Amino acid sequence: MKTFKFLALALTLTFAATPAYAGEFTQITKTVYNKLLPGHTIKGEYRFIRERSKTYRFQELHNADGSTDYEEGDIKAKGLWFTVGEQKICYKYPNNDEMGGGTSCFWVYLSEGCYYGYSLGVMTMSGPRNYEDWSARWVIEGSGQTCAAPVG
Repeated sequence: MKTFKFLALALTLTFAATPAYAGEFTQITKTVYNKLLPGHTIKGEYRFIRERSKTYRFQELHNADGSTDYEEGDIKAKGLWFTVGEQKICYKYPNNDEMGGGTSCFWVYLSEGCYYGYSLGVMTMSGPRNYEDWSARWVIEGSGQTCAAPVG
């Protein structure tokens, strides 16, 4: 009976430790960003509801000149996108106080057609500490891809 209880406990701990995002994750690089984004709109959601707009959802058109058109609920903002180094994508929205005034950068990973963005606080030298700790996730509009079940 002790062996059975030990086996049951081991199996429970194994499954509890297995992330819900068990698929393969591929890190997106500067070269991919520069091919993927210009002329395309990303549609996605934030992990947590945005207090400023009371929504999870957003979309952003990425123009070839590095400008963006961002929408989140009733908020609309003109922004800029650019890469830093080989793996980070950054956004800023000059002259728009609703968007926080700073620069936001992310490391992005692709899994099963969905792009997951991770902020500095959850990254290690080898990637996210936990793939479930994404800040925002998105798909390219018109790609036919989807993300896992919506959070909101």
